[in-house]
Amino acid sequence: MGLDAGNDLILSKNGSEDLRVQGNGAFSFATPVANGATYTVTVKAQPLWQNCAVTNGSGSATSPVSNVTVVCTAAQANVTTFAGSGANGSANGNGVNAQFSAPGSVTVDRLGVLYVQDGQQIRKITTAGDVTTLAGSATSGSANGNGVNATFTNPAGVAVDGNGNVYVADSNNNLIRKITPAGDVTTLAGSLASGATDGNGAAARFSAPFGVGVDGSGNVYVADTSNNLIRKITPAGDVTTLAGSGAQGADNGFGVLAKFTLPVGVGVDSVGNVYVADTTNHLIRKITPAGDVTTLAGSGQAGAANGNGLSAAFNYPAGVAVDRGGNVYVADSGNNLIRRITPAGDVTTLAGSGASGSVNGIGANSSFRQPEGVAVDSDGNVYVADQNNNLIRKISPVRTP
Repeated sequence: MGLDAGNDLILSKNGSEDLRVQGNGAFSFATPVANGATYTVTVKAQPLWQNCAVTNGSGSATSPVSNVTVVCTAAQANVTTFAGSGANGSANGNGVNAQFSAPGSVTVDRLGVLYVQDGQQIRKITTAGDVTTLAGSATSGSANGNGVNATFTNPAGVAVDGNGNVYVADSNNNLIRKITPAGDVTTLAGSLASGATDGNGAAARFSAPFGVGVDGSGNVYVADTSNNLIRKITPAGDVTTLAGSGAQGADNGFGVLAKFTLPVGVGVDSVGNVYVADTTNHLIRKITPAGDVTTLAGSGQAGAANGNGLSAAFNYPAGVAVDRGGNVYVADSGNNLIRRITPAGDVTTLAGSGASGSVNGIGANSSFRQPEGVAVDSDGNVYVADQNNNLIRKISPVRTP
């Protein structure tokens, strides 16, 4: 069948009985087809990045039917430019009429609206490609307020919750900020002072926080980069350390027994597992809700090898994002590639040739220039903050009939 591990395929018989297939091998519907009756088996729903087709899917049952087969193959990745002219600037507008200035992080809400960290500002892009400024001015600072009256100082990661609130790792201010859908900016946690203190709100301390992610309950997870820690913030602003000792390293283990080296990107799946781009270690790490840290993929040495788990290699991975099937997408910044990791740890290259460029196209025929951030929507489309091209790119699966 070729169904990737961790993926689900839904088949339909005669349009009235569904069967969820979760692995390769033989399959049977619960209700047998009566002898002499006709049947039609079709694909009702397929994995986000696979194309599945039925062979011998219709006929009349004269004996137990055993010749219906399903073959799933990887969908090709089509790279296009979603927004940005490529020129360095801050102009709002639609699609290629807008400008960005080294966009570094991107996130997408449940309606498909994008939010982008762009210089000192947070930009918003509708599904139609209309770019506006949600919050922040060209001037750096730490002021709370609405829209352009608020200021940030070298913000980095962005994440959005189910209510449309955007969270920002305001890196050089050592703060985690919150932006409502109306553009009101407040400080969720941290003070301007650098540190590693747990506590509530302004009593907590961070040191150059970079990546943020948010779970279904509104808890925010922070790659507290200079502290080599992964922190957790409740909706009430209570900050704790989820994992990391503070010392640099690559040790797996529970909570403070684990080590990271300048972690950058954070993503959260539907059951609360946290994925971390442990950038200087060239690893993608996984943290359970209980704080147990393991290595999902990466050898620890810089490279671009595909493969399973520790046999794969990355080169300064930055942003990470997780789709509804548990697949992890990585902006493999030093390789100019976008990588994909299945729940079983199988690493493939989704898009990019490895060469630095801005070419649109299919898979390895496309190119990026130091991609920094990734996000994935509910339909499986991947968005990339293509930092040194000043572009927001879109990667869509090519569906076959």
